[in-house]
Amino acid sequence: MVVFSPKQWLKLLRIHFLSVRGRVFFWYLLLLSGFLAISFPLMLHLVFSNINQRVRNDLKEDVYLFEGLLNNDPQVKQRLALRETEILPLSTPADLISLFNLYLARRVPEDDTFIVGVIAEEFYRSSPEALPPTLQADSSLLQRLAQVNRWEEGVDPRPNSETGDILYVALPIENETGDILGRFIAVHAVAGEHNETLTSLKIVFATLIGVFCLSIAVSAVIAGRVLAPLTLILKTATSINESNLTRRIPITTQGELANLAQAFNSMLDRLETAFENQRQFLNDVGHELRTPITIIRGHLELMAIANLSLEEQKTVELVVDELDRMGRLVQELILLAKLERPNFLHYEPIDIESFLEELYTKITALTSSPRQWQRQGMVTGILWGDRQRLTQALINLAQNAVQHTQPHDEICLGVTRTGKNLQFWLQDSGQGIAAADQTRIFERFARGRQVRGTEGSGLGLAIVKQVAIAHGGSITVESELNKGSTFTLTIPYDPDSDYRRRT
Repeated sequence: MVVFSPKQWLKLLRIHFLSVRGRVFFWYLLLLSGFLAISFPLMLHLVFSNINQRVRNDLKEDVYLFEGLLNNDPQVKQRLALRETEILPLSTPADLISLFNLYLARRVPEDDTFIVGVIAEEFYRSSPEALPPTLQADSSLLQRLAQVNRWEEGVDPRPNSETGDILYVALPIENETGDILGRFIAVHAVAGEHNETLTSLKIVFATLIGVFCLSIAVSAVIAGRVLAPLTLILKTATSINESNLTRRIPITTQGELANLAQAFNSMLDRLETAFENQRQFLNDVGHELRTPITIIRGHLELMAIANLSLEEQKTVELVVDELDRMGRLVQELILLAKLERPNFLHYEPIDIESFLEELYTKITALTSSPRQWQRQGMVTGILWGDRQRLTQALINLAQNAVQHTQPHDEICLGVTRTGKNLQFWLQDSGQGIAAADQTRIFERFARGRQVRGTEGSGLGLAIVKQVAIAHGGSITVESELNKGSTFTLTIPYDPDSDYRRRT
């Protein structure tokens, strides 16, 4: 089981968040979570408000029915089954008591609704008779409502009590002379309805949580499929180099991503054509230049046989030397053009130990001036690669070391196996390379500023880089001025790698 440190987890999360899929999924998750977070309190507020409004309407209806009974309204009498009963005008409290008894006998309140009759300022009776503790005759609310002198409606907030908030409507009842005989009070405890609603909303919210989790899982899969063309574009782009521009993105969808993939493929077509034209141009120029160089050199050699003055002889030698340099440059350009072609290498099994012995013998003969040649490291086994190209690349590195060292300086050839890679390295104690030049010396015709005037075309390290890339490897350099340089050529060593399967 792999255990990640907090720093590794943070790095992993940062990588996923910075990806297009990660950012799309993050914002989707954030928006959906925000909507879910505000949906429950919003639904709770809207439902509770609807309940309270309905309760207020019910309480007002009770008051309106009682007022209609006072006014001998035929429709109210019909609803209360009092068609033949004549309601006499109120004159005394006894008349009001009779009217209360008549109304309470005919009107059955809704659940959690209580109708209270008050004579003068004293509690008379209620329906139903069993009142909760917060609505007893001596409660502060009823004591206050028993003294109202005008219509009043409102809510008595008691969120933590048995009844919860209490909604009420109070109507003072006057006789013909304007004296208040009593009060008609209708109250409703909303705790029961609120609790039932809250239970239902909890079920709804739990369902929303389940749907939320399911939608997150489904959206993660959908996001991966929708953005699959972008991932494929990334993989294709990373697999393309100067020597392999044949990869294309299969288009299996429509819309913007399909257009992007089509545009990417078209760009690759143009790049492949441009690089192929460049390679063909280098190859054609190389072959076209090689013939006149050979002809000119042959004629100059014939002239050298003739009786020439000393000054003419030196001129011929100088021109022949420059022609030789041009010839080497042409050969290197042709080689670079070939190395950039896919599948150019000829793979074969290479015995590492014998290969190094042969290579060491060749590089020690590169110069007649003495160098302190050394060899380090011992690796046995078989390496799959192009023996000729690897030899050429390492000899180029050795030749580079010879050119930038003085007699009796040290030059060391070494080999090391690290995991599934094999590393060949050339180390010298020469003049070194400036830090500003270390990133550009592997480019064509690029040379360090401190080595101007020395022999070389500036293509040797570019060839080494192309050989490394063609093998699926790399070339790196570590150097310090006046202390020397170390060039490391890394080649895949795994026998089951993709480069092995090419053979």
